[in-house]
Parts: sequence; C-alpha cells; structure tokens
Amino acid sequence: MLVPWTPLQPSARARHLRRAAACIALASASALLAAALHAAPVDARLFALAIVAGVAVVAVLPDRTDRGLEIGVSSLGGVMVRSRDPADADAAPSHLARIVFAAPWLISLRSGTMLIPIWPDSLPLSTYRRLWVHHRWGRAIPSDDDRRPIPATHADSMDS
Repeated sequence: MLVPWTPLQPSARARHLRRAAACIALASASALLAAALHAAPVDARLFALAIVAGVAVVAVLPDRTDRGLEIGVSSLGGVMVRSRDPADADAAPSHLARIVFAAPWLISLRSGTMLIPIWPDSLPLSTYRRLWVHHRWGRAIPSDDDRRPIPATHADSMDS
C-alpha cells in the first residue's frame, strides 16, 4: 500500500461549518417567517420559504461523518475505501474510490453512490498530505495508452 489503511475521524472543522450553516438557515427562517406574518395579507410564498429554511436547519444538523470508514492507496495507485471492523480488519471488502474534488482544505471521494468528504483534521496530517500528493502527482504518471509509440508524421519522414 502506498498509503496504509487509515480510519477517518469525525472532523471538528466540518462540525463548525455545519453549525454555522444551521445558524444562518435558522436566522433566514426566522426573518422569512416574520416577513410572512407581518405582510398585510399573509404571504404564502414567504411562509413556504420559511418552512423550507426551517427544514434546512434540520437537514444540516445531523452529523453523518462517522461512518466507520478507512481509506488507503493501493500499490497500483487506486484510492480504496473499506468499512472499519476492528474484529476482522483484513476480511473487510475494499472498494475503489475516485477523487472527485481535491483542494488543500478538502478532498472528496466517490465510491459507488456514496460521497465521502475527507477534511484535513479527519486524518493524520501526514496521511492527508500523502493522499493530496498522490492525487496531484498520480495524474502525471503515464497510463498504458500514453506509452504507445507515436506514429511518424510526414514531417518526421522528411528529416531522414
């Protein structure tokens, strides 16, 4: 393994951003509800928007980051994801994941239909850096298709 199996930890940064989003959605819901109730005839559109913003608060609050996952990079260069089972760690099936977004502050993986956010504080810093470097430099490695000989062009044959 280029990057050994490493369990994902709950991210404090993601929790803080989730709380900030919930506060903004709650303030928006309150303002929309107040505007809907103070309108001369009660405005149904503003009332509906207030309900939608309230539902957004409920949707943002749950923490779904602790899924019990481990990530690693195989010796072939594929990013792998598996469920973390402390009793039988070697028997857990691993799945290939692809990096759909990568930045110094967040890496997002897609494995099947699951989107996995990886925040810098959810892994040891050295592992996060290795995953980031693998993503950045892994694209520079030529694939088998890139190693085919390039056919000679007309200009090449004129030099001989």
